Amino acid sequence: MTEVNSTRLIEYFAEHVPISDEEKEIIRNSHELRHVKKKGLLFEQGSHCTLEAFVLSGSFRIFHTDSKGNEHVLYFAFPDWWIGDIASFYSGEPAGLNAQALEESIVLTINPDTKEVLFNKIPKLERIFRIITQKHLTVVQKRLLLSYSASAADRYHELLERSPGIEQLVPQHQIASYLGILPESLSRMKKQLMRSKGNSF
Repeated sequence: MTEVNSTRLIEYFAEHVPISDEEKEIIRNSHELRHVKKKGLLFEQGSHCTLEAFVLSGSFRIFHTDSKGNEHVLYFAFPDWWIGDIASFYSGEPAGLNAQALEESIVLTINPDTKEVLFNKIPKLERIFRIITQKHLTVVQKRLLLSYSASAADRYHELLERSPGIEQLVPQHQIASYLGILPESLSRMKKQLMRSKGNSF
């Protein structure tokens, strides 16, 4: 991992805990740089997910494909996000998720064994990953509650507020999948929202 590519990850860790020069070198040697082409898969459902990845640039959609071949988008990931299939990463069971690049992307990856070595050498990093896990659980819980209690329009607004500019990057059918509605329904909803805005002036 080159110096320039490791800088952002080290800065990310340093936002939570002090990182010494020696620890910075350990972090550099613990992660591998990977380029993922647009539409390329970083990890795939049904295979053992042997990595966790820190997104340096680009973006991903994390989705599950059901037995009928329908895709269900769980979330979108952008720079400074961690992505992976936690159950597969730690247990070795087949992954239930796919991570597909929405554009040319660059990530830093770490495997389970190296992560344990990293924790042994820098125990305070465990606190950071606990925070990361808490944030992920918070996002998942919020999304689950919204799916039960909020309208598609409310979920759509929440997505736009959390990820500005996502419509310029993510195809409409993938946003519809994330919202749990058909693309036609999303199109109608957007037209209704536009008319509503127009009538508000």
